[in-house]
Amino acid sequence: MQRKLLSVVLLVAFAVSLVGCGGGGAASVVPPAVDAGFRLIDLVLNSDDIFVVAQDSILIAKDAVSLVQSIPANQSPKITSKPNHVTVSIHYVKHGVDTLDVYDVIAGKAKLGILLEGGITFESISANNVEIDATQTHQISIVPLQNAVSKVKISASKGWQNTGIFLERGKQFEVKYDSGLWKISNSVGTSDAAGQPSNAPPNLICNCGEPLPGFSTQGLVGRVGQGLAHAPLQVGDDFAGVAYDNDFLYLRINLADSLLHFASGTITVSVQTENGD
Repeated sequence: MQRKLLSVVLLVAFAVSLVGCGGGGAASVVPPAVDAGFRLIDLVLNSDDIFVVAQDSILIAKDAVSLVQSIPANQSPKITSKPNHVTVSIHYVKHGVDTLDVYDVIAGKAKLGILLEGGITFESISANNVEIDATQTHQISIVPLQNAVSKVKISASKGWQNTGIFLERGKQFEVKYDSGLWKISNSVGTSDAAGQPSNAPPNLICNCGEPLPGFSTQGLVGRVGQGLAHAPLQVGDDFAGVAYDNDFLYLRINLADSLLHFASGTITVSVQTENGD
């Protein structure tokens, strides 16, 4: 099977929007209890050339994705009539035979974002039935595009950490420090995400290989996806901005990779997205 990426084919069967949370600026977004049935679902081809839910999928609800049936490509999938559900039909080649695998996805009040092969192609949809042509891809990611607030823990001793929160290009998002303390070494006092310990050493800003030179090595920084052609974001205790790409939000302490083993502690931040507008 070729790995060349094929464009997503979206067949909108019904123009029923699943967008539920309107609103203007960041302050007007109300955190939902569960605005979507999942945060991230990865579908990958297994050894039998069948799309299955990957083990690294982050599910908020166990039944976020259920396999309805696998049917021949020349037959039409059954379209769900249940509210807040989306039928996702994946057309691909299984052992040389055209196949449709049909999934029932709980979308809540969210639109869906579809990525093929790790974000090379991105499409957002708001219909209740979607067909994806995946005959030349091995991985499909399904993410909710919604107004939501999610809490994420970030470790000081690790490099870039994928929050599992998808950001849509051109949409606003905000990161706020909630709790926890960390430090870059035992000789430095703890701090929050702003990275200002009470006994700050003179080389707290050291320009010695940290992701964002000129910012505290004990501060929180971020990026969208791989962040190519973009400097890391100076997040600190409170950051608001616009996503420059369709990808996941990554966060970390602003310490050089070679020094991470000296760092300790964990902080918790809230990430507010406005992808549902």
